[in-house]
Amino acid sequence: MGDKRFAATRINLAQSCNGVGWMFGPIVGSMFFYSKDALGQHQTLYIPYVGIAAGVLVLSVIFLLAPMPDIKTEDDYHLDDPGEGSTHSICRHRHFVLAMVAQFLYVAAKAGIFSFFINYMTAEVPAIPSAWGGGGFWKGWLETRGGILAISNQGAANLASGAFLCFLIGRATGAALLKKYSAHMILALYGALNVVTTLVVFLKLGWISVACVFLSYFFMSIMFPTIFALGIFGLGARAKKASAFIVMAIMGGAVLPKLMGAVADKWDMSRGFIVPMFCFVFVALYGWNWPRLAKAESLADAGVKLTASH
Repeated sequence: MGDKRFAATRINLAQSCNGVGWMFGPIVGSMFFYSKDALGQHQTLYIPYVGIAAGVLVLSVIFLLAPMPDIKTEDDYHLDDPGEGSTHSICRHRHFVLAMVAQFLYVAAKAGIFSFFINYMTAEVPAIPSAWGGGGFWKGWLETRGGILAISNQGAANLASGAFLCFLIGRATGAALLKKYSAHMILALYGALNVVTTLVVFLKLGWISVACVFLSYFFMSIMFPTIFALGIFGLGARAKKASAFIVMAIMGGAVLPKLMGAVADKWDMSRGFIVPMFCFVFVALYGWNWPRLAKAESLADAGVKLTASH
């Protein structure tokens, strides 16, 4: 929908909305999972799940009734030309196939970092100054473990909202950058920067590593929608099928976090960040090599090279 030069910008802006939900979700979740009432009992735990179920039902009704347009992307590869349907397959286009791999690894890295954020904050953060333990704003966020003041589970859940705020800011600012610069170059840059942040976490550099966990959220922000836009580029009517495969690549989030957890069990949570680091290496390489893979300079100016190559 709209000028294809700004496709990555539009989808990043649209996906910024889920950043808002992620920012407030941990706060609500911590109220039910980690808070206790006056009797020392946990809050009723089924309420968040019932709320999610109700929200999904409402969304289902909205999509059922909404007049969704039938969008067809430009057929830059001439897949829809007469006689070409039987000889051209989306799997012949490396920018699409490797987009699935990049999405698989990105979601794997994201799911691992999201899932183990609380574990990291409660186990790897340096000792908190004892002067912070007086209550006030921090009440419930800190606890004493082994004589050392540390972040509690509830505090870590609240800090997760701060991490998701970084994610939201990254989406908003990333959408602005994608309007001025090539989507594949921004993806390559953010992927490379996240290789650096996860390496710093792996090296256990104290508060610098803690800050890099938050920075990793910022640099992850534009990856899913940008990989998606790059992956379906130029596929015409087959973009719908291609988008389905790219979305299904989120199964990476169900596979590799187990490896990250296994590394953390053997060594520690900081060392576990070596797993998402290698995932981000591939994402960065995909962005860097996208013009060669897609035979296009950018999302905007594919015509001359594609026509010649066809």
